[in-house]
Amino acid sequence: MFRLVLLLSALAVVGQASAQRLMERKRPDLIPLDGQARRIGWYVAPGLTYTLPRFNDEEEEVFRRGDTSYVATYDPNGRIGLYLEGGLSWYTRDPVIVDYLDLGIAYKNLRGREEITGRYAIADSAVDLTNEGTFAERLLTLHFNANKFIPTWRYQFVQLSLGANADYRLGSDYSHTGDSLLNGHAFPPDLWGQVHFKVGYGFKLTGKLFVIPTLETPVFSVQPVDDGRFGKLQWFSSDYRPIIFSVRFLFLRPRKGFDCPPPIKHKGQMKTYKQDGYHP
Repeated sequence: MFRLVLLLSALAVVGQASAQRLMERKRPDLIPLDGQARRIGWYVAPGLTYTLPRFNDEEEEVFRRGDTSYVATYDPNGRIGLYLEGGLSWYTRDPVIVDYLDLGIAYKNLRGREEITGRYAIADSAVDLTNEGTFAERLLTLHFNANKFIPTWRYQFVQLSLGANADYRLGSDYSHTGDSLLNGHAFPPDLWGQVHFKVGYGFKLTGKLFVIPTLETPVFSVQPVDDGRFGKLQWFSSDYRPIIFSVRFLFLRPRKGFDCPPPIKHKGQMKTYKQDGYHP
């Protein structure tokens, strides 16, 4: 009986150690939870924007009044703009749902183009019209995000983020040869707010630095009213979906007297620190 108990105890110890090693291989701590890192860090993220148009253009009857009609085909095209953000990150004590929050500001440049081919008809006479236009927005953005890591490999992870942004127009350039009343031109207001979603794939390069390439798009507009556009915004006569590709450089701040663990663990015994929570 004593030998059986001893054998079971040994198997339990071995099983626990194996399970612990397995969990360490599957999910090492990306952000140290034992007091080595300060709770508040910072980040910068340069990037590019793109205004994604619809994929298919269809001819549509814009209006008809008696023997007068106007039929047009709108061909929107996206353009690339510049983007730069920076701000503060706040790491949670128990990252079960959210690993960290961030608050920051950004400069956002949104650009696009629209081409129009239309036919304006009165009775038996008709005029073919060809017009084009471009827009460029310069915006100051305040944003907030809740971020979650999903580990995939040692010190690699998928980052999912849900957040909100408020955009204020610093300036704009509009140029269009078409008639604004005939084509029903509309533009976003000077201040708009949206809910956005971000997905990225990140790497922990050193004990203090994460690099996270990320794609972001709005999913719902609070202002202007969304009206089923799911985050799209109208410029001239077409809707565009803003897309942001950025590379986030996320920096941890070690506590004085501590070093954040490096992203590669070497063989042998490693020194551990007593759990005493984060400090700002």
